[in-house]
Amino acid sequence: MDVDILSRIQFALTAGFHFLFPPISIGFAVFLVLVELFWLRTGNEKYLKACKFFAKLFAMIFAVGVVTGLIMVFQFGTNWPVYSKFVGDVFGSPLAIEAVFAFFMESTFLAIVLFGWNKISKKAHFFATIMVCIGSHLSAVWIIAANSFMQTPDGYRLVIEQSDNNGKTEWVEVPQGTVPTSEQVSKMKAEITDFTAMALNKSTIDRLSHTISASWLSGAFLALGICSYYVLRRRKEVEFAIPCGKIALGFAMFSAVVMLFTGHQSAAKLVDTQPEKLAALEGHFSTEANAPLYVFGWVDVENKKVNGLKIPSLFNILTHGDFSTEIKGLNDLPSNDFIRKAENKNLTPVEIAEVRPKYWAPVQFCFQTFRIMVYIGGAICLLILIGGYLWIKRDLFNVNSKLSNLFMKCAMWSVLLPLVASQVGWAVAEVGRQPWIVWHILRTSDAVSTVVSGGEVLFSIILFTILFVGVSGVFCWLFFKKIKIGVKF
Repeated sequence: MDVDILSRIQFALTAGFHFLFPPISIGFAVFLVLVELFWLRTGNEKYLKACKFFAKLFAMIFAVGVVTGLIMVFQFGTNWPVYSKFVGDVFGSPLAIEAVFAFFMESTFLAIVLFGWNKISKKAHFFATIMVCIGSHLSAVWIIAANSFMQTPDGYRLVIEQSDNNGKTEWVEVPQGTVPTSEQVSKMKAEITDFTAMALNKSTIDRLSHTISASWLSGAFLALGICSYYVLRRRKEVEFAIPCGKIALGFAMFSAVVMLFTGHQSAAKLVDTQPEKLAALEGHFSTEANAPLYVFGWVDVENKKVNGLKIPSLFNILTHGDFSTEIKGLNDLPSNDFIRKAENKNLTPVEIAEVRPKYWAPVQFCFQTFRIMVYIGGAICLLILIGGYLWIKRDLFNVNSKLSNLFMKCAMWSVLLPLVASQVGWAVAEVGRQPWIVWHILRTSDAVSTVVSGGEVLFSIILFTILFVGVSGVFCWLFFKKIKIGVKF
């Protein structure tokens, strides 16, 4: 494999491993706030015991998230220096804000949450817990803002380095809509012209709201799984496990509703912002109205069709709310004018048709992973509905009920479902953007390092894999040991 492919694999490995932890910490922080709020309102000691116990679990998740995040950041300089130079002025701003304000705020107040019991007032401690929660969410805000610029760039200009007759260099603005060639990339960079437009670009709000709601589900399901474990094992912790489990289930219900709405909004927005990605997700090749949506299938990329079960017109209804609006297919995406601009040649229509597929994301991968994400989301919603039914029947966490026992067992193992869905969702978002690392501006193949060798990258992949397996093993052992030990009464 060449450096390009290996570098992509390495970043996918490190980013995927890191992304296991922030979603849980974001959702779990909200759960902590809710539990402590119940303690303040009721004064019941069972909620206080729960607060202290769950706060320690949160701290463990937060610590591993920090460590894995540092490893990922170093790769911008080692494997993607061209990318770092090209968008450093833009990408660096939200990352710096995230580190200075969000991360330090979260870590500072987390220390107060862990060690401030009996040292500060109840309301002051609750305030610290809220600030931890806000800090975790602010981290997501700035990370998503930076990533969304890569998806739908806005509020920037491109400049190129030029030298005059005296050898003096200066940065000169290039026309808006320019697609740099591989030769120009090393001499160009993006600069912020409007920070608000950059941070709140066309996809930021939709992507942020969907990511946050998915993170809430991750935290809620972790709490629900832990509480179910204590109830099933008839542990002494059942004293707080049942009420906290109900808090977690209620939180999961709310999160699921938000997730479904924001997920639809994010996908529908692709019609205008990233039509090539949307077409790849649906295996949509021909421009047409009354476009069907495939429940499942297999993409025949060579013959440009999908074999599977489809629902007529549903794609049109979900994206436009009607039957008559034409939805562009991959056969017409990207546009002829854009391809001529990107290729820097005056190509004929026949030549454009030949080169067009190289501007598509891997269609089969996008089609299948998108459905996997949706199916997992459906399984999550089904489990929540069963839990809601048991709650209404006043049979939730009833160890004498077969359905309740089955629900709790499923809840224990379903802790992984929101995490897997989040991982697959990020894969859909990032792979669906290809071949661009910055949409319609910078190709991923042009952003990789030209200095490191394939062997060096492969060695680092092996090293990171060993490291991550070790970190995962230690974390899981300590985390589950803490759950097994439980609360000292």
